[in-house]
Amino acid sequence: MKLSPRLLKLPVNTSGNDFVVGDIHGEVSKLRKQLNEIGFNYKTDRLICVGDLIDRGAESPEALALLNESWFYSVVGNHEVLMVGGLKYQNNKQRMTWIENGGNWIMNTQSSQWPIWFDQIEALPLGIEVTTASGTCYGIIHADYPRDHWGDFEKMSREDCERAVWSRENFRTGAPHSIKGIDWIIHGHNVSDGLRILGNRVYIENGAYLGNDFIIKALK
Repeated sequence: MKLSPRLLKLPVNTSGNDFVVGDIHGEVSKLRKQLNEIGFNYKTDRLICVGDLIDRGAESPEALALLNESWFYSVVGNHEVLMVGGLKYQNNKQRMTWIENGGNWIMNTQSSQWPIWFDQIEALPLGIEVTTASGTCYGIIHADYPRDHWGDFEKMSREDCERAVWSRENFRTGAPHSIKGIDWIIHGHNVSDGLRILGNRVYIENGAYLGNDFIIKALK
């Protein structure tokens, strides 16, 4: 699957609230339960996922079905890249890596459904930008942002785009590296024990598939 630096800029939500959630990984029932607990309004609120909708949990088809909901948005994650690369583009290495990391759910689905999923995944942006009514600007991207200024997003090379969905370097080193041109950047991908902040980067992947609750962050 070829990645490109596509950035989706959402308009200000003037009628409700915006939230960002960590990797869903097929845990849709748990997600909906937590959304109901916080009083999420499906008519006016919006939920943005940091990617990795699928694999590991028991509800990957249901997670992909969220892409049909008007209140739901997501960036692409490395698990979606593996699925499309392995199945649609017949990349054997990606297919094996994907199956070994939770992709075996696909064996219980109808292959006639796959092209729809491929199209939806390939339409996902690499990043999402949203500004709140208070003026705070957030960027959402799966694993990393490899540039120094958010304004350079659409200048990212193919290598940069790969790093954006795969890299763990900044998280592992714990470097408080801040990105200019944006107030906050929110990542998933790396499982942490609760919300972790490094510079103006916020990591919110709590490992729901491991039995933990989702981190659902309100954007203010």
